[in-house]
Amino acid sequence: MKWCTFLISLFFLPGIQDVSAQDTGGRVMLSHYVFEAFQGGKVFLKGGTTKEVELNYNTLTSEMVFNDGGKFLAMAEPWNVDSVVIAGRVFIPVEKKFYELLARAAAPLFVDYTSTIKEEGSNVGYGTTSTTTASTPLKSLITNGGAYGLKLPDGYEVLPKHGYLIFSGGVYRPANNLRQVTSIFPAKKEFIGHWVKEHHTDFSNNNDMAALVEGIDKN
Repeated sequence: MKWCTFLISLFFLPGIQDVSAQDTGGRVMLSHYVFEAFQGGKVFLKGGTTKEVELNYNTLTSEMVFNDGGKFLAMAEPWNVDSVVIAGRVFIPVEKKFYELLARAAAPLFVDYTSTIKEEGSNVGYGTTSTTTASTPLKSLITNGGAYGLKLPDGYEVLPKHGYLIFSGGVYRPANNLRQVTSIFPAKKEFIGHWVKEHHTDFSNNNDMAALVEGIDKN
């Protein structure tokens, strides 16, 4: 099978329309993607094939998205992918989404990027306006392909989130605070406590979390 044919079958998600790049004339901010712009990347398939394409990770749909000449296709078969490298950053498929690898260690650290959207509500009287943060607006965006463009339609605000996971004992375990991290490494509880205090570890910062896990791995 030629690569171009396989690429379309790999990235095309049935039921989702191709969406042309949207440009309002100003700088487009990709608030619902990990990167501010699509980046040159490499897709490493489990069969050993590698291909360079422009990629970005959509945090609203938890999908790796491929730029095909201004049209965006969601990866439909991430289980056929070994890893994806975008701008030097490594993403690993986990079920239907991708985690970024932050620290290589015996128990490596990953981050799961997600986001929700807040839809501006209509005026309900008495000078008040309701807002909705739920799955219904997102489902509507996905149905019409709006979640894949460079810019969300007017009236939507992205609320980004991320969570850390450490792969230990064959499972991904949450590692978003001191208690969770020490539960993964109970034998190193004292070391972790000292490290966090000495380095003022921010459990929401990628660099701080990577340094913590690398420190645990070396001690």
